[in-house]
Amino acid sequence: MSTPSGWISIILGLILLVVFIFVFYQMNKTLNEMKLELEKLRNTLEETKKNTEEVRKKLEEV
Repeated sequence: MSTPSGWISIILGLILLVVFIFVFYQMNKTLNEMKLELEKLRNTLEETKKNTEEVRKKLEEV
């Protein structure tokens, strides 16, 4: 039978493993959310550029 300290180290190792997996999952989720936000910002910027060009053309006509 193992010593109690052996069991404690195994349990601590498992807890650390669970914590690392959770941290990796959260980090991955956050990165995906940031990618979505960046994509939204990129689309908004493109739309703003397009609108700016249209306004510039209309102003040149006047």
